[in-house]
Amino acid sequence: MVSISKKVFGLAGIATVFAGMAFGQATCTQASTTNIIRAEGTTEQVSPIVITCSTTAGTAAAPGTGSIQVFLSPALPVTSKVLNTATGATEAIAFVNGSPTQYNATVSGSTLNISNITLPALPPNSNFTITIANVRVNATSLSVGSGVPPSISATSFISGSAGSIVPAALAAVQVSFAQNGLASAALYKNNPGTTTGSNSFVVCKAYDPITNGAASLAFTVQVRENFASAFRSVASESSQVSTTLAANTVNDGTRVSLSFSNVPAGVALYVPVIALNSTTGGGLLRLTNSAAGTAFAAVSASTAASVTGLNLAAVALTSGAGTATFEVTTDDPNALDKYDVPVFIVTTANSATPASTGVGVAVAFAPTGSTVIPNFVVGSATSTLTGSTFNACTTSLLFPFVTNQLGFDTGIAISNTSTDPFGTKGATTQAGTCTLNFYGAGAPSPANVTTPNVPTGTTYTQVLSGVAAGFQGYVIAQCAFQYAHGFAFITNGVGTNGGLSQGYLAGVIPDVNQVSRATATGEVLGN
Repeated sequence: MVSISKKVFGLAGIATVFAGMAFGQATCTQASTTNIIRAEGTTEQVSPIVITCSTTAGTAAAPGTGSIQVFLSPALPVTSKVLNTATGATEAIAFVNGSPTQYNATVSGSTLNISNITLPALPPNSNFTITIANVRVNATSLSVGSGVPPSISATSFISGSAGSIVPAALAAVQVSFAQNGLASAALYKNNPGTTTGSNSFVVCKAYDPITNGAASLAFTVQVRENFASAFRSVASESSQVSTTLAANTVNDGTRVSLSFSNVPAGVALYVPVIALNSTTGGGLLRLTNSAAGTAFAAVSASTAASVTGLNLAAVALTSGAGTATFEVTTDDPNALDKYDVPVFIVTTANSATPASTGVGVAVAFAPTGSTVIPNFVVGSATSTLTGSTFNACTTSLLFPFVTNQLGFDTGIAISNTSTDPFGTKGATTQAGTCTLNFYGAGAPSPANVTTPNVPTGTTYTQVLSGVAAGFQGYVIAQCAFQYAHGFAFITNGVGTNGGLSQGYLAGVIPDVNQVSRATATGEVLGN
């Protein structure tokens, strides 16, 4: 394969051969105003190239026809939409002096070819311009770091019929710089985001935005623009297309997807139909019905979930994964926009599956499809964040001394007090088993015993000799429900010949699913 540099030097040699024919011909130069394109985009439009052909005093140029080849460096694939599959004509065009007559380019890799351009006659000391516009490229192969953004340049070779223009390889001009359009997203506990991190939930409780309000807020994702005008409405995307192009090929505004993963079974996610703009700009980010497609389709709010000031819609989930896609419907080209997307959960009591792995959310420009403009590469996630966890509802009880040695035995009672008289401010009814873990002399093998299910409002009772005969030490009971409380009674006999006996309340160990066990404060009776 011949490199671009060899092609250009070869063309420059041809231009030298024709230099002797310069009399009576126009001489051409090219220029461009550099723009910034999104490095995540596959259909990013570079700045137009303007070729100016001039005559000097006392010299005229004849009318004729011309051809132009444009070579891009780096050799990015040109992705201007093909308008005619038979001829290969694309939406990339050239036009002369702003004329509505346009000449469509054909594309080969990173090279554009435009031929049969009608060139006007030029009187002495005058000029005409050829503008090359609507050139789109796939910028995703560019390496974008923290330094100076990579640039894209164009070198053109122009030639024409005898007496019209001087064949020449025109000096390269920069047409674009590439930057990530999305800045790193952030995740907050509240909205607007001031505290980083996410909230944790217990699966035995019910959550929904109507009755729980902010208590059902899992986390807030902040979507951030990396440079002004990276987020564009369909009108702003369309404004970059040359006005001489008859058909507007832009399909929608910039779309951003929030892709959720690791959502436990029994948990539903809800997001607002309109994201909250946390800057002073006038941008608007609205929920649309899918990432792909050719037109914005607003999503209606769900009547099942709303919270003050927000209308929410459910995220469709399959096997714990789903995507919410937002489109920029109004943009502010002068502001670095930030949008807050609060994510709410809806669960019923005892329906969610515990999960210590947090809900994941990947923030990226949304791939809309290879035939849609704009489009972004699949998996171009700028940020992957970890959100809320869903913890099992448990109570851990410490029985600091139990014995079944030297004639003593210990009775153990565990009450499930998740039924109470306190109504909506009381406990959530739960049920589950308790695992008795034995530490000390004569522990059974295995050193734990699981009780039968303990329904709400009931008490499990057992004597130590029935589950760990000959044991002496301490027991930690792990109950799969909240609001468990325990009592132990030690005796060295019962009836008329009974000896000494003693009872005590089990200590409630702070829930290790919520906080680390503190060594300074010890166990407390609570929960």
